[in-house]
Amino acid sequence: MYYPSLWKGLIIGGAAVILITSKTARRGIMKCGVGVYKGIKSSAAELKEEWEDARAEVMLEKKAEKS
Repeated sequence: MYYPSLWKGLIIGGAAVILITSKTARRGIMKCGVGVYKGIKSSAAELKEEWEDARAEVMLEKKAEKS
């Protein structure tokens, strides 16, 4: 008999075991995670800076309208 779900489970489970037990794979996953975290953190900082710039521009426009 042919069980596609069984084969998918075996392949996914085997891959998970290799990733969990391999030092090299774990190190690579951790490096990737750190890289993603750093990228998100720097993107958030840039977004915050852009937000502050836009906010300052709006405040300057409001001051100009009052004058």
